[in-house]
Amino acid sequence: MRTTIKLNTNFGRVQFQILLFIWLLIFSIPLLAGDTSNGIAWSRIIRIWTEYGFVFIVFLINHFLLFPQFLKGRRVLYFVSVFCILMLLILVSYFFENTNTPPNNALQPMRPPIDRPPGSHPGKGPREFIPPFGNLLIITILMIGFDAGLSFSGKWLQAEQNKIILEKENMENKMAFLQNQISPHFFMNTLNNIHALVDIDTEEAKEAIIRLSQMMAYMLYESQTEKISIQKEIIFIKSYVELMKLRFPEEVDVKLSIPETLPDINVPPLLTISFIENAFKHGVSYEESSFIHIKYIVKKDKMYFEIQNSDHSKREKDKNSGLGLENAQKRLALIYNNNYELLINKDVRNIFKVNLNIPV
Repeated sequence: MRTTIKLNTNFGRVQFQILLFIWLLIFSIPLLAGDTSNGIAWSRIIRIWTEYGFVFIVFLINHFLLFPQFLKGRRVLYFVSVFCILMLLILVSYFFENTNTPPNNALQPMRPPIDRPPGSHPGKGPREFIPPFGNLLIITILMIGFDAGLSFSGKWLQAEQNKIILEKENMENKMAFLQNQISPHFFMNTLNNIHALVDIDTEEAKEAIIRLSQMMAYMLYESQTEKISIQKEIIFIKSYVELMKLRFPEEVDVKLSIPETLPDINVPPLLTISFIENAFKHGVSYEESSFIHIKYIVKKDKMYFEIQNSDHSKREKDKNSGLGLENAQKRLALIYNNNYELLINKDVRNIFKVNLNIPV
């Protein structure tokens, strides 16, 4: 199961809405802040909008053409391009100011006439601290910086989200690997036992084949989910135990204790099978008395699993010995973190015990 989070689409939509709101606000300022006591001075407002249009064009060029170059690592090219386009904006603004100079600065609200001392030239006012094109330049730099900040925020969120998705996919891959670690020897030995049954008890061999095919279908298809019905999981466990019993003589004491009624809950599939497989692998001897006792207690919020078996494992273990138990423990840690109880021990009587308590 893969998780898809549409971060790029969602954040891109939010970024567009924020920028649209800001630009609408900028173009609304001349209408909201201007002096309307004598009516709306449309000629002045259109002139301001024209100058803002220059800024908007520069913003679009930066957003769609220049800034992507910065993200590709061409930073020198980006800064040189931005500098050149800002210089071009200054020249256009300067030319526009000198050819269309209104009584008042295009970016400043209309102000009342200034009382001048006698002898002063009526056409000259106090020197402006910011040149006419300064406001446009400041607005342009602020919008470019704000747009860059939004874009970097989106890239950072995307990187973090991709990291989370990658971690989740890695965990799912680990889960899938650990979940399917039932030894292939089980199927090989079971097929050999069924082959032997064909000459001894044909009907039982047929039933064993059907049971094995059902188990394989469960493992290949139904168990490929995070959780599955406890009823289906128990049916699989019963089939597994019955097929394993075909390998051993009746003297081997195999008991499976399951509640008569099971609550309607879901559990991770194939969670306890590694412990059962390990018991059949190391708990049965053809020369000594052997037993395997399996017990399930299922409640609405807890599942208790217990297995005891005689331990006839060899002192010199091969390199794969204990791999099933190790995989089971890793899988429990991935699913439940620390919210489970697992006790594995071997007492002086060579009895191997596993006790597992998990929330459901």
